[in-house]
Amino acid sequence: MSLDGWSRRSLLGVGLASSAAALVAGCAPARNLGSQPSSPTAPVAAKPAHIPFDGPKPDLAGDTAIGVPNGYLSYPDPAPSTGRVPLKLSAPVEFMVQSTPSATPRTRNERWKAVERDLGTELRVTGADSTQYTAKFQTAVGGDTLSEITQVPAVPQLPQVLERMFTDLTPYLSGDNIQKYPSLANLPSATWDMCMVNGRIWGLTNARIVAGTVLMTRGDLLEARGIPQMPTLASGEDFLDLCTELTDRSQGVFAIGQVPQNWTLPVILESLGAPNGWRVDNGQWTSAYEDPAYERALEIVTTMWSSGVIHPNSFTDLSSTQSWFEVGTTALFAQNFASWVAQWSLKPFPVGVVKMPKWDGGGLAPKHLGAPGYADFVGLRKTNDEHRIDELLRVADYLASPFGTAEYLSLWYGVEGRQYTLSNHQVSLIPDAPNETVSGLSYFGGTSAINLYSPSAPDRARVWFDYCRDVIPDGVKNPSIGRFSDTKVTKGAVADRKLNDLMSDIIQGRTSLSQWAPAVRRWKTDAGDAIAHELAAQ
Repeated sequence: MSLDGWSRRSLLGVGLASSAAALVAGCAPARNLGSQPSSPTAPVAAKPAHIPFDGPKPDLAGDTAIGVPNGYLSYPDPAPSTGRVPLKLSAPVEFMVQSTPSATPRTRNERWKAVERDLGTELRVTGADSTQYTAKFQTAVGGDTLSEITQVPAVPQLPQVLERMFTDLTPYLSGDNIQKYPSLANLPSATWDMCMVNGRIWGLTNARIVAGTVLMTRGDLLEARGIPQMPTLASGEDFLDLCTELTDRSQGVFAIGQVPQNWTLPVILESLGAPNGWRVDNGQWTSAYEDPAYERALEIVTTMWSSGVIHPNSFTDLSSTQSWFEVGTTALFAQNFASWVAQWSLKPFPVGVVKMPKWDGGGLAPKHLGAPGYADFVGLRKTNDEHRIDELLRVADYLASPFGTAEYLSLWYGVEGRQYTLSNHQVSLIPDAPNETVSGLSYFGGTSAINLYSPSAPDRARVWFDYCRDVIPDGVKNPSIGRFSDTKVTKGAVADRKLNDLMSDIIQGRTSLSQWAPAVRRWKTDAGDAIAHELAAQ
């Protein structure tokens, strides 16, 4: 459809209110960990029982069995989740996790001190950001300098590393044993899939809403063109027309400004009905790379690039993609669902989303669902000290305090009267409050990313909830989530990078699309067939 043939009716949709504020955990993309038995007779642990917290009833009742979260329009009178704080631990607690240094040192950090009062001991946190953490972890493994509580990234020979260096938590958490830790028992059952390798439970992670990647909109820019913040698109042609409508190259304004194959291509793949990572038929694993829809999506994105709707520096200026969206240079920005929640709370403009249609029409495209938890779980350094294992699991139980508790307020909003206030059952964040975050703790069982509540505008929770209710029930899971492939983290990394580089060349017109099919065949030989075999073996 040409711009002249643009259909305003096809873009009529529900508008969003402005902004939202829920504190969320880090947003790095999930990676495949796993649960492959090391031998045919390896015992498989019972997943921890799911025992919901007997707390406030949600205003918007979800369905945790399929991943639709609960929504809250107010914060209830807070009560302790376990009644056991302070924990009065026997020794300081040491974390090594993906984290960034606090803007306020521990000795002057009132929020840090509040957590230490709850723990009844000193809290020590070391780490590195997500891009550097794996190297730090491997150095610690090699030098046997792991912290008592350590985040575990996907590394070569992961099952062997776990057996040698970490505590098997299966006896403490499987089945009804989880009852000793009621906040952990409240975690969504699917979250534990991210923490099991070789059929055993090796750690805790940060539970996530499975709504996957969302294509956020600058609601103000769309409305200025007469388009709703959450446009209703009837087909892929409507999406392309939307991108054209939002682009004004003479003013340096573009629809999208991100690496196309990393962020735009996945949106097109959903619309075309491609597999979410892998397709499994009768035990046969087939990569999305091999699906005909992948080549068609690549062709569509190549056309988008040549038409000029994508920022010309999207391949070269990666550090600016966020700021382009913030200043209005771009109108669309793809990130995970948690980022939508955070963006809407932080920005002075309304943030909507695009629900992608089936490319050739016929309703919404099935959503590619994300992981139910952060991929890099957090485990305990190997020990036979039963008392200390119990203490550290009680730390995780504290960090998993459910929404509606006093601990949840302290952990994820800060110190009352300093970072937030609670009045008339609403949390209000204090502007220009001291920056006293304690980075990384949420990875050890935190629940901050699975509760739909906005301190500054409670009705936003209804928008998030409606979106989740619309896309999650019929969404498509990635069958490789929760499984480990050694080839994927060794040879697969190089093979994937070759395909990624080729996609860059194709999209920018440096290489013909005809090179894609033979490149996929090489990928299968180099790594893909082995990865598929390892996944199928589980």
